[in-house]
Amino acid sequence: MAFQFMNSIYDKAKKNVKTIAIPEVTNEYMIKAAAKATADGIANIILVGNPEDVTATAGKAGVDVSGIRVVDVNDTAYKEELLDRYNNSPDKAMPTSFVKKRIDHPLYLATLLQAVGEADGTLAGVDTTTYEFVLAAKSIIGMQPNCPTASGLLIEEIEGFAGDQGNLIGMSDGAVCIQPTVEQHAGIAISSCETFETLTGTEAKCAFLSFSTDGSGGLSEPVKKVREAVALAQQLRPDLKIDGEFQADAAVDARVGEKKVKRESAVAGHANVLIFPDAAAANIGSKLVQRLANNVQVYGPIYQGFRLPILDCSRSDTDVELYNNIALLAVMAGK
Repeated sequence: MAFQFMNSIYDKAKKNVKTIAIPEVTNEYMIKAAAKATADGIANIILVGNPEDVTATAGKAGVDVSGIRVVDVNDTAYKEELLDRYNNSPDKAMPTSFVKKRIDHPLYLATLLQAVGEADGTLAGVDTTTYEFVLAAKSIIGMQPNCPTASGLLIEEIEGFAGDQGNLIGMSDGAVCIQPTVEQHAGIAISSCETFETLTGTEAKCAFLSFSTDGSGGLSEPVKKVREAVALAQQLRPDLKIDGEFQADAAVDARVGEKKVKRESAVAGHANVLIFPDAAAANIGSKLVQRLANNVQVYGPIYQGFRLPILDCSRSDTDVELYNNIALLAVMAGK
């Protein structure tokens, strides 16, 4: 199977080239991805760290990074300049004194570069935990106004899945918000629709998942919580196609959706964005698809809810997957 999704992402990234900050300069896969993204015109890259580390890692990886900008984590004068710009920014998330104590760390320096406009996105995760990255982003970049939580959207391109709009499906949130409140759950759905539409260019049809379809499982607290989140999301964004609560088969299989959902629904049986009840369900569900589907390509998770776009890659990512993540982040930064 030839996966087609990334070809459209590459084209979008090349038409609107953005700058991506990368703080993990001792990882050979990351350096190889950065070099290829630069050579292909996918993004402008800023490598944040020790210049000697950049040179050494590039040598081991066998790539040329001479045309890539490097921000030295030990450049005190430049860091002071960035802090001054941050201090004068109306969008600063934390006091400058807080930031100053942390920018000797490449991850915090990279997010500071983004916060003051030197970079359009930050990519990390091969040598950084999700918790560390989220903490840095919340502290330096901050959250979107009126967004109740950060979250992550995974996009899977699945051979044999023939949805209304191709073989792509979005799943959220198995990365960040562990036990969402009703408000957070609704916010995750709205953010996921926006991200899916930005990256795929297709309309999101978003289903809240449950073990129940329209009350078939009774009105236990878990079901009521999902139903409240559905109602809130629909109220906040009536322009989006959001519905539920649905069992997974009723969400993605048109025949089952028609049988189980005894009312008009633009989503039942046709969903391409799935909102799981909590992070455990989302993580388990997405990984089962990855392991049991005949052929599947996974993208993300793409982080949502932050004031500016960031992307957390997996610690198992190869240079090819990191290259794809650079392209995805560049497109998100250009929306």
